[in-house]
Amino acid sequence: MQTVDEQPETIHLYVVREEAPRPSLLPIFLSVFALSLIVAIVVLAPYQQPVTRAVIRVPAVPHAIKTFTAQTPVIPTGIKTYPATTAHGVLTITNGSIIAQVIPAGFTISNVATDYATYVPAGNANGYGYATVRAHALVHGKGGNFARLAINQVIGSSVYIRNLSSFTGGHDSYSVKYVNAQDKQTALTKARSALTIMSTGLHYPCLESISGSTSVTWHCQMLTYHIPAFYHVTGVRIVGKNLLISVWFVARPVRIWVK
Repeated sequence: MQTVDEQPETIHLYVVREEAPRPSLLPIFLSVFALSLIVAIVVLAPYQQPVTRAVIRVPAVPHAIKTFTAQTPVIPTGIKTYPATTAHGVLTITNGSIIAQVIPAGFTISNVATDYATYVPAGNANGYGYATVRAHALVHGKGGNFARLAINQVIGSSVYIRNLSSFTGGHDSYSVKYVNAQDKQTALTKARSALTIMSTGLHYPCLESISGSTSVTWHCQMLTYHIPAFYHVTGVRIVGKNLLISVWFVARPVRIWVK
């Protein structure tokens, strides 16, 4: 039997520490930023005292009566058109024939027509037969105002037609502007708008008077009121002889005495 010398075996153990993950700094940074923001708001925000709002009724105190006047021109926008008129005149007819002549109504010569029929007697040893007849121009407007002897013609061999005086009354068509009801109302509206700006201040409804169509006058009873100085007015409304005034104020602190 053999004896074997057993050598002792050496075992080396090495312990290695594992490094833990580093925590994130973002939550800490956000927390610090939020806290700083809250502190800044609290420190920098101005302190506002609580206010009280109310509506109080006070008597209206009459003040001076003020007069305001505004004038605005009336600008005409209405248009009226007048048609051309016809010139009228007189034709002189002489008859050298021994036979009487009848000139019918509407007989036309040189842009002129007779207004009615006329009888022209025959000529004799004492002279020509003679008659006159009213006539009108066939040309409308000023073109029908024929000058004296502009009509001078012979009909046949013995009838002479002339105008011994000018034709008158012919006018060309024309248009004119005029003031209508809407123009007056527009002028009044502009005047009242100007008076609204002029009559600033607290007053009863004004009395209005109109002179002509361009001048508007307001007579206004001005008002005032008396309230404590610590009230801040935000609105005023007139109710009869009183005023309803909307105000706000800072309530005075109430001190409580404790023994």
